[in-house]
Order: sequence, then structure tokens, then C-alpha cells
Amino acid sequence: MIVESERQSRRYGAAVRSATCRHSVIGIFGALTAVCTALQLGAMPMATARAHRPPGPGSVWDSVFTLAQAGRGEITYRATCASCHGDTLGGINDAPALTGPDFHKTHDGNALSSLFNRISNDMPSDNPGSLAGPQVADVVAFLLRYNGYPAGKVELPAAAESLSRIKFLPKP
Repeated sequence: MIVESERQSRRYGAAVRSATCRHSVIGIFGALTAVCTALQLGAMPMATARAHRPPGPGSVWDSVFTLAQAGRGEITYRATCASCHGDTLGGINDAPALTGPDFHKTHDGNALSSLFNRISNDMPSDNPGSLAGPQVADVVAFLLRYNGYPAGKVELPAAAESLSRIKFLPKP
């Protein structure tokens, strides 16, 4: 009897020591993981951290759209806008150019929301207001890319009020 009881006691003691050791090891690795994560976050460039925030006050030079968004915008532009504004955005007949000096003369200094609202409310001319907000934002992103503005990691919002803080500024 004593021998059996002694064996159980030893097994229980070993199990307790083993569990304690496992908890210590997990605790050490958990702490190391936390330290490594903190170091990685600290080493992140500010542009990466900024990419998770919506565009704030700024200009079209602040990389306010993504290349993917501009690509979707080009598809929409080719399907609904190119027949009037042309494949090279130069304008046809009465449709104004969406690139070049006249475009910049019209938009430089204005909020991006003015272009968004114009497209949203009045375009395409044969079916005004038929484009959904995200489609309009995609077309605006395409126009920005075509005009040489830099792409970024955050999509252009599909709401005019968000775009009112982003200004068209002339090329430096």
C-alpha cells in the first residue's frame, strides 16, 4: 500500500512540476512574442501606419487612391465616359477634356468633392446619376492616375463629404 501511494505521490508531484514548467515556458514565449510584436510595430514606416486611416485634410498629391481602384475606374470610364470624353480624355465636341491645362484650370484649388458631385449628378450625359457612389469614386481615381497623381494604399472614399477635405493642387 505504501509503495502504491508513494508512486502516486511522485507522479502527482512530477505532473505538477511539469505543468508549472509548461506554464513558465508559455509565459516566457508569450512575453517574447509581445516584445517582438512591439519591436516590429515600432519599426514600421509611418506610411504603413497611415495607410489604415482614411484620407485626412490634404491634396491629390497625398496618394488618396489605389491602383486597383483606378483600374476599376478605367473600366467604367471606357464603358460610360469615353464616347464623349475620348479614349485619351481629351474631350470630344462639347464634352470637356479631363486632362491637360483646361482640366487643371477648372479644378486646381477646388475640393475633389466638386468633381465627384459633377460626375455623380450629371454623368453620363445620356443617363445622369446612373453611376453608384463607388463607381464614381473609381472613375475619379482613374482620372487622378491618368493626370499623374500618385497612387497609395487607401482607396478614395465614395462619399462627397469625405472628398471635400482633399484639394486639387497644381503640379509642383
